[in-house]
Amino acid sequence: MEFTKENMRFYIFIRCKLGESAKLIHETLQTVCGDCACSDQTVCRWVEEFIEGKESISGCPRPGRPKSCVNEQTIDSIKKGIDEDPHISVPELNDTNGLSPDLALYDFWLLTILKNRLAGQKFDGIQDLTKAVNSEPRTVPEEDYQVVFRKWQIRLKRCIESHGEYFEEL
Repeated sequence: MEFTKENMRFYIFIRCKLGESAKLIHETLQTVCGDCACSDQTVCRWVEEFIEGKESISGCPRPGRPKSCVNEQTIDSIKKGIDEDPHISVPELNDTNGLSPDLALYDFWLLTILKNRLAGQKFDGIQDLTKAVNSEPRTVPEEDYQVVFRKWQIRLKRCIESHGEYFEEL
């Protein structure tokens, strides 16, 4: 059985009525649903609404990109895209599969460095390519990682503040 948003809201509603904390409800949802469980902020928001008297499990429409979770269908689709076009870019894969790279640290920084440094090189096989890809990040100065990590934290905070809505710039 697939655990839909309505199923999760109903579960939150029942557990809230039984007096369970948002933290415990979220932990249980994560155990059952794994990566597809709603976030702890979402659980907290619904618990607050139910405590304030909300009786409906219907959500209000919210604009912006929908959240997605990693699943076999997405993985298979990405593999198929790479098989069909080994030169496909990450943004193209994201667009094709409805994924958002907004919070992926590697996608907006490290991947670009890897592509620029390894572009045009010939490799004798997958092992040589793997070795090059795995060793290249070690050559990047630690300070660069620290700067990017701070920017990433700002981006995460901005995403939380915008309640997951899409935003263009920091």
